[in-house]
Amino acid sequence: MLRSTLLRLALFASLSVACVPQDAAAGLEGGANANDRTKGGAQGETLLTGAMTVSPRGDYVFAQRNAVSVIYDLGKKTFTELDFQPTRFVFSPKAAFGYALATDGSVVGLDLATGKKAWQSTPMAKVSLLRVSADDRSIVQGDDHQIRVLDAASGAVRVSEELGGVASFAAFLPTANKVLVASDTRFTDHKPETKVLVADLSGLTPVARLAVPNCTAPIEVLPDETRAFLSPTFCAEDVPANTTQTWTNPDPVSVIDLGAAPTFVKNLPGFGPVAMPADGGRVVAYLDMQRIDASMFADPKQIPSKDGPQYHLMVIDPKSLAFSLTPIGNALPRFALSRDGKGLLVDASIKVKTRVKAKAAATLTIGPSGISGQVSAEATVFQEKSPFGWFDLSTRAFTAFSGPMAGLDRFVQPSEGPVVTLMRRTDGLGGDAFTIDLDVKSTQAIAVGVANSGLRDVGLLPDGKTVAFRLRLTASNKSSKLYSREALCLSLDLGKTCAAGYIEYEAKVPFADADPEGSCPGGHDCW
Repeated sequence: MLRSTLLRLALFASLSVACVPQDAAAGLEGGANANDRTKGGAQGETLLTGAMTVSPRGDYVFAQRNAVSVIYDLGKKTFTELDFQPTRFVFSPKAAFGYALATDGSVVGLDLATGKKAWQSTPMAKVSLLRVSADDRSIVQGDDHQIRVLDAASGAVRVSEELGGVASFAAFLPTANKVLVASDTRFTDHKPETKVLVADLSGLTPVARLAVPNCTAPIEVLPDETRAFLSPTFCAEDVPANTTQTWTNPDPVSVIDLGAAPTFVKNLPGFGPVAMPADGGRVVAYLDMQRIDASMFADPKQIPSKDGPQYHLMVIDPKSLAFSLTPIGNALPRFALSRDGKGLLVDASIKVKTRVKAKAAATLTIGPSGISGQVSAEATVFQEKSPFGWFDLSTRAFTAFSGPMAGLDRFVQPSEGPVVTLMRRTDGLGGDAFTIDLDVKSTQAIAVGVANSGLRDVGLLPDGKTVAFRLRLTASNKSSKLYSREALCLSLDLGKTCAAGYIEYEAKVPFADADPEGSCPGGHDCW
């Protein structure tokens, strides 16, 4: 198991340095950055080893490990290992409770104080979506063809509806007590269609359905719930190489009106995912000059020159749908709205230009301190300097950050002070920590925890001040057995101390004999 895991890691390392054409890069990330952990993390997503999620109340943290899931009680400074490992998890926004997806597709209601099951729903095969409403009354679950709404107090099925595709993304309408669910995408005659279902969470009124001529993507809803925006980074059909017909309107920004009968309005010539400040005053997207449809421009004079930069920032008025374009560079951009909504943190460290073939070699070793290794490439794939800086939404001016590169791979935005971000390490030991000072537009490396140990994740408590760091610790050696260890550090001074709280975790079951080679049988990680 271990050798096969290492082989997959080495293969991934070799594959990750080979770029593909943009029209085949559907899995790459641009537009709104999904790595912002300011609100606790992406609840309901597939749980990956090393990730953590902070509860909306700030009293618990859910941490995923290789073979076990751990609940940290921040008040008592204790931890509980669950007796099963969920594949997805969401916190209750109102109580010390959580909703975990078991491997059989059932949802388990969990008492977080004890880790005990309060109820368990009937299974649902091939679950692809799990969300909970802000009022903590409804759980939305989706699979490869339907959605259902569970009563959060009992797990009973309240609503069950056919979606016509894989449930992919969801957005709630709290005032209307409804949910929008987007399916996966189907192409017909080289044109995409994503089905969107609008369901009443109470089940008292019929669902509404519409089709959007675009690929599936996250959905952003205006605060007044009158309109929604859906836009992917890439939208392209997987067609044979000898097929000349293709979709001529690549990955636009789709506009949906949410009246009594929700309707598709139009496509705008940009790409996403889009971002929106809390007040809903603007929608932010990007434009790719290599993937535009001139017919989407009401004013042809607004079409940028093909001789200019490839990517342009697109700021949309959500009511009139008028938009402005500002050139930003030639590297695939991703961005995050600042907490105050005044600007964007731009990180274009992900680049896709042309097909570049490169060979890579990866060497990986395992020991008590974890997985480590090096990846080297024979060709330089990313040849262009990455735009990494601040875009002011009022002046439309871009200012590059001074200081070391600090990619937005995992980050939080405290209510005061600098942004805290982790940049992925090449040795497999998590991330290194940096701060980004938005006042002076500079970055700085910071030391958190054990020197050179790497950080597994970062989070922010609801007070907007307490930063949570998930620290890697060297495994303990007891009677020639190695036991995984880590710690949760709650810090008010950017990781210099853990004065706000420190909880150390040690696994109950050893992952390996403490032999010189430090092997990890059974697929346990050494983190």
